[in-house]
Amino acid sequence: MFGYITPFTPELKVRDQELYQAYYCGLCRALGKYGLSSKLTLTYDATFACVLLSAASGKEPEFSLRGCPAHPVRGRIPTVTPDEVSDYCAAVCVLLAKYKLIDDSRDGKPMRKAALPVIRRGVSRAEKKYPEAARVLDEGLKKLGEIEASEPCDPDAAPLLFGGLLGSLLSAYPGLSDEVRPIICELGKKLGGFIYTADAWDDRAEDEKRGSYNIFLRGGFDDPKAVCTAMLDMYINSAVLAYDLLDVSTGRDLLDNIMHMGLSCRAAEVLEGRDRRPEGECGPSDEGKEDA
Repeated sequence: MFGYITPFTPELKVRDQELYQAYYCGLCRALGKYGLSSKLTLTYDATFACVLLSAASGKEPEFSLRGCPAHPVRGRIPTVTPDEVSDYCAAVCVLLAKYKLIDDSRDGKPMRKAALPVIRRGVSRAEKKYPEAARVLDEGLKKLGEIEASEPCDPDAAPLLFGGLLGSLLSAYPGLSDEVRPIICELGKKLGGFIYTADAWDDRAEDEKRGSYNIFLRGGFDDPKAVCTAMLDMYINSAVLAYDLLDVSTGRDLLDNIMHMGLSCRAAEVLEGRDRRPEGECGPSDEGKEDA
C-alpha cells in the first residue's frame, strides 16, 4: 500500500530531482535511529511526507555530503540532515510497515508476518517516542479490518477510513501551525484515499486468487476500471484543491510537480497495469530505492 506518491520526472528540474534524492537519503538516515532493519521500510510516500511537512512547517532543510554503503562508487552526495520532521516521518514509516505486514499475513501471506521480528526494535522505539501516532494507527486499522470483514461491501468506506487515518497522522506533526493543520489533515485524507484505491486496483488479481477483501471484487461494479478511474480522479482533484490552499516556499516546485503531475501519472500507470515505471518516465529512478 505504498509507493504511489512520486514526482513526474520528465518535468522535474535537476535541482528538484536532487532535492528529492536528498530528502530520500535523509529519511533513510533517520530510519537508522530505529534500527538498521527499519531502513527496509523506506518508501516514496514517506519521502513526500518529509518534503510536505518541512514546507508546511516553514522548516528549511539543512544539507550535508554523505556517502551510501549501497552505492560506494557514487561518492558523497547532498543529503538532508535528519531533523524532527524526518524523525517523525521515519517513526510513522516503521509503524505503518508493522500494520502492513500484519494485514498481508491476514490476506494469506504468512511469510509477511514472519518478517515482523526484523523491525520489532524499530516499532518499539517508534511507539514509545510517538504514542499518539501509534494509538491512531492501532485504532484506525482495527476499524479498517472491521470494514473489510463487513457485509455488504461499501466500496467507499475503506478508502475514506484509510484517508482519515493518513490525514490524522500527517496533521499530528507538532511543528504545524493551527492555520495549516486542518489543510494538511484534509490533504492527507484525499491522498490516503488515492493510495488505498490505487493499491486495491493493483492487488485485485492476487486478492481474487487468495480470496482476500478488495473493493473492486466485492463492489458489484459492471465496469470496475471505470469506477476506479473516477475514484482516482476524484481523490487527485480533491487533494490538489487542498494542496493549493497551502502557502509554502520550501520545496514548492518539487511539491507542485508531485501534486499537479506525479499523481495523475501514477494513476495512469496503475490503470494500465504497469507495476513500476521505466526509468525516465513517471516518478524517480529506482536508484534511490536500493538505498533502503
